[in-house]
This record gives sequence, C-alpha cells and structure tokens, in this order.
Amino acid sequence: MIVFNIILANEEKAEDISLYLIKKKYALQVHIDTNKILKDKKQLQTVRLFFITKALLYNKIESEIKKEFFSKDIILYATPVSHINEEHGALLRSSLKSV
Repeated sequence: MIVFNIILANEEKAEDISLYLIKKKYALQVHIDTNKILKDKKQLQTVRLFFITKALLYNKIESEIKKEFFSKDIILYATPVSHINEEHGALLRSSLKSV
C-alpha cells in the first residue's frame, strides 16, 4: 500500500480529480487539504489530495491523472505505508481496482 499525493493549485480541479479517483476505484476516499507554502519570499496556496491505494496502481493512476487533468504545476508522488490496521487494509484490498 502507498499514500498517493497530488499537489496542485486549483481547488475545483482537486475535487474533480477526487471524484474521478473514487469512481475508478483507485481510492475509497480522498482527503483534500488546502495549504500555504512559502517560495522565494512569496506565499502561495496549494491543494493536496492524498489517499491510500495499492502500490501496483501507482503508474496507472499517474498516467491517467496526467492525461485527464494535465496541469504544468501538478506534483504527483507516493510514500509507502508500512503498517495499516487489519480491517482497513482488508477493506482496501477487496474494494480497490484489481491489479
């Protein structure tokens, strides 16, 4: 399992991506955070989507997000999940898209 992260500037597009991910069974739920970042003494707003999914789906999800929602400011990355409670892990394995 991985935590898949998507960072972009447009909150409306973030909601569209979230609905797409759930519809395609790449995620059961998507968290949306609005954040401020500092860059070159400027304060910018970003939106971060994150969700737990199967590691083997990373390339497929990345490819589809780039194709369907391309933006030059989008950042996609994942971090491994080393532990997950048994019940939620089982739910993810049985409910997410087959690999």
